[in-house]
Amino acid sequence: MPSGTSVRERPLSSRTAHTVRIVRTGSSGALVRIIQRPDGTLMAVKTARNPRVPATQQARARDTIAPYFGTRLPEVLFAGHHHGNDTLITRCPSVTTLADAALRSGPTTQAATAWTEVTEALCRVWLQSARPGFEPAQATRKHTLRLERARHGLHHAAHHLRLPIDGQHHIIVNGTDHGSLDRVLHRLASLRPPTIHVACHGDPQPRNVLIDHANQWHLVDWEWSGHHQDWRMMTSHLVGWWYVESLLAGTDGRLTPTRSALALNYSTPPPASLSRWAAPAVRAFQRMSRPAELEQDLGALAVHTAMLLLREIPKVIADGRHQLFAPLLGEAARILDSAYADRPHPLLEPFTHPQQTDGSPL
Repeated sequence: MPSGTSVRERPLSSRTAHTVRIVRTGSSGALVRIIQRPDGTLMAVKTARNPRVPATQQARARDTIAPYFGTRLPEVLFAGHHHGNDTLITRCPSVTTLADAALRSGPTTQAATAWTEVTEALCRVWLQSARPGFEPAQATRKHTLRLERARHGLHHAAHHLRLPIDGQHHIIVNGTDHGSLDRVLHRLASLRPPTIHVACHGDPQPRNVLIDHANQWHLVDWEWSGHHQDWRMMTSHLVGWWYVESLLAGTDGRLTPTRSALALNYSTPPPASLSRWAAPAVRAFQRMSRPAELEQDLGALAVHTAMLLLREIPKVIADGRHQLFAPLLGEAARILDSAYADRPHPLLEPFTHPQQTDGSPL
């Protein structure tokens, strides 16, 4: 007998519905099945044995941002336990994510338009919901917890690859010394909080956006949604996801450990290849950051973007794609280093040009 938010639909069965897509999502290991019913409508069934965020809490998180996004958030049909699994069932507007539309071969104009609309909508919500002050302990997504997971994942990956490195080893990227691993981790920890907190979908990236047949977008996977977000962390998802994907898709690296250093060699994608997808995030950043806080906000954007790269390392090692360790760690080190240098990393260079901003509505 299922327990949780009541289901307003007939129970699913193999006689009345069939699976049209299966996706394993995020670091929680949840499985999402897209189910098509005889009338052609779709439902998403998300299940997990040991979820990081229970389905009932995910449904409540959705409610926190529903006033801002309305029908852009698919309706929850059930949240609770079913057959021993933590289960969330929602309506599903489409089987196609914005990532699918953007990364497939052929024209991507519609995907780019949708991505611009999503980013602009998120920025409007940030401006509308912004309130003074930010308490890290109250943050919906806590930087300290993400850092601890990144640190653990990095050391686990190094152990798996039998790399004899410790915090004193220097990270050498294509011949340039970017300091010790301890310095990288220290810079990740040295994050100054923003002056405001905002409401947001906590993981705004293309795989969490569905595109329907009318090219309308819908936000899914709301487990990290809430009112106390760091808008700079959210911006890092808007730009960092594209950079991570470009590295995963087209970069091979080589790593050479020595007694005191880890030499990383690889090539990076040209910045121009990402400009189309990063431009909306640049505009959002420029609207949110005030001149007096620009340097601090750029530093935070670098920290959060580097974090996204490091968080990918355990995943690629688990998948056997060891050649990606070098570019992911190397780019994280380069991005962090650039925050303390006169010349920014090419990915973040467009963010350094201040424009006339709206400022935060305090």
